[in-house]
Amino acid sequence: MTRTEHIQALLEDYARQRATDELDQDRRLGEACAKAPRIGALRQESAALALNAMRSILDESTPEQRAAIARDMKARGQAINAEIRALLKAAGLPEDHLDMRYRCPVCRDTGYVGEAPARFCDCFEARLRLRQYEDGSMAGVDEQNFDKFDPSVIPEADGQRANTVAVKKLCEEYADAFPKNRLRNLLLCGEGGLGKTFLLNCIFERVTSRGFSAVRITAFRMFEAIRQQHFNSGEKFEGFSALIEAPMLLIDDLGTEPMMRNITVEYLFTLLNERAAAKRHTVVATNLTPTQLKERYGERVASRLLDRTATAAVQFKGKDLRQR
Repeated sequence: MTRTEHIQALLEDYARQRATDELDQDRRLGEACAKAPRIGALRQESAALALNAMRSILDESTPEQRAAIARDMKARGQAINAEIRALLKAAGLPEDHLDMRYRCPVCRDTGYVGEAPARFCDCFEARLRLRQYEDGSMAGVDEQNFDKFDPSVIPEADGQRANTVAVKKLCEEYADAFPKNRLRNLLLCGEGGLGKTFLLNCIFERVTSRGFSAVRITAFRMFEAIRQQHFNSGEKFEGFSALIEAPMLLIDDLGTEPMMRNITVEYLFTLLNERAAAKRHTVVATNLTPTQLKERYGERVASRLLDRTATAAVQFKGKDLRQR
């Protein structure tokens, strides 16, 4: 296995560990609710608190009103936590009974630490070195990287080759400049089979090979994280949080994920908006045109995806390379 494949495998292992962490927390929550049923209602209220406050803040026009809502949310959150701790104590359980219990408390089983640009956690690096040593592949090269880019397989007709070579140059410069890019985000648009996924993977390989943390995900897997977040009984789902917090997030095939009313668009906006507010880098590949993005997701999401002050949008043109 190559270094990138090892990193991918480890990221998947960390994701599985976070799922295990959540199941363990769910078990302890069930135990606590059996002894003190009110805890469940309080946890649901706590989970909905931030979302309700955010919606209220959006309806207010003055900084003073927004600040007051934030203060009220904080105060209510503290009151809820205090009541839960008291109920746990009365039930004979420790006050931290409902806290997540991570394999690595430093990175919280995400594999990376620090402010953006985050680096791999020491626990991740140690496991990566062990995997590479055992596999004997300290110097491996992934099949999908910029060095493997072959312009000869791209038709010259109608400027397709020249266009793709120019896009490849832009993507490589973007990956090499991370995290000090002039524009944080990259939007790769064009019909299927033109090389968007390949170049997205090239960016991922270059950024991770430079030692930075990145999360690559298909739109369908992103939707799965969204679905679990929404239907997780109000609990915080680490998979969705990891998408928000990743220093670089690469989403492939946006537009192929299921559309669930009041779920897909709302959570996608939250994801993009939170990442924009934290000035984190996002790369998106999609078969949709800007007009189709607006039609599918609405103005709010499209404005985040097409924001010219933060995003370089590039258009792939030509014939499907897979049908040659």
